[in-house]
Amino acid sequence: MVHVFDLNANKYKALCQQPVVAKDTSQLTQIEFNPVHPIIIVGDDHGYINCFKLSPNLRKKPTETKGDEPVKGPETEATKMEKLLNFPHV
Repeated sequence: MVHVFDLNANKYKALCQQPVVAKDTSQLTQIEFNPVHPIIIVGDDHGYINCFKLSPNLRKKPTETKGDEPVKGPETEATKMEKLLNFPHV
């Protein structure tokens, strides 16, 4: 089962869950994200590969509040990830 999270929105609840492996004996071993297109590829221990296109609903950008200047780019995402990783765990 692949669980898709938006760590910036809610790190405890998955946005969606997708069953990947039909057999109980297979285990997922690899995942790759396409940096350009909304596609992920998942591989299992038997050598099977599944490709998934993320739903358009998962690709919506959050609305920005008035007065905030839009900031985009890898630096912003890295800052968000650092803030999330430094947050104390419950």
